[in-house]
Amino acid sequence: MSDFDQLVREQMQLMDQLMHVQGELDLYLETEKRLLQDEKKDERYRLYDQIKQKREELQKVQTLFTKQTEEVINSYKQMEKSSTVM
Repeated sequence: MSDFDQLVREQMQLMDQLMHVQGELDLYLETEKRLLQDEKKDERYRLYDQIKQKREELQKVQTLFTKQTEEVINSYKQMEKSSTVM
């Protein structure tokens, strides 16, 4: 498997992770809305911690995704350069 193919495969896996974390965050935010209506403070504070952690995780995954995207682009450019030289 070429470097480019490997990078694209990793990028797709990371995209799946990105979507999963975003989905979890969305569920927490929906739960937060419900708890605000119910005024359950203890559960709300616990949820705030979970939301904070998911936002941090999402930021890390987004940063990694951006970095990998740059690697995929660079690998593709190298692959194109190599094929035009031949």
